Amino acid sequence: MTRNKENLETVVKQEWIESEKGWGIRPDGYSLHKNVKDRDLYVKKYWDSMPDEVPDEYSRPIGLPVPIDVNKKTYDRICKSEYGIRLYKEEFEEVER
Repeated sequence: MTRNKENLETVVKQEWIESEKGWGIRPDGYSLHKNVKDRDLYVKKYWDSMPDEVPDEYSRPIGLPVPIDVNKKTYDRICKSEYGIRLYKEEFEEVER
């Protein structure tokens, strides 16, 4: 499939994993952000919303954020959000088309 680069925007992708008591860890989608600063604010807001004690189930970022190209529809969703959006595997497969 050939993509028209002119219709894509570059954003920052952060991978997440989920930890669940008794089950271990598993992939938990991605967050997409206009830039690294927004990524950092998104992660901070997430951690600030967590309780003081470790919950039985929670997500956390893994690895470094990386630039990716997304379609205009996804870019517009990111721009309308406070610091970025969260996508899971099925949704993420649509963003680069």
